[in-house]
Amino acid sequence: MGEIYVSKVAELREARGLTQRQLADLVGVDPSTIRNWERDRGGVQSFVKLAKLCEALDCVPPDLFEEVEVGEDD
Repeated sequence: MGEIYVSKVAELREARGLTQRQLADLVGVDPSTIRNWERDRGGVQSFVKLAKLCEALDCVPPDLFEEVEVGEDD
């Protein structure tokens, strides 16, 4: 039998006393995205793949990208 993954986003959000809108603002997404993540629609499999990528590369998610400043002309 395969593995089943369930979202813990709502549990973690509530433990921090955040509303869906507050979390969405912090993350920079629409509140509907947070709702979908909490209902296992579209996010959990991406989270699992990200976790496996980090495990394989022995890193944490922020290690996977770099913020660069761009000028107005870019």
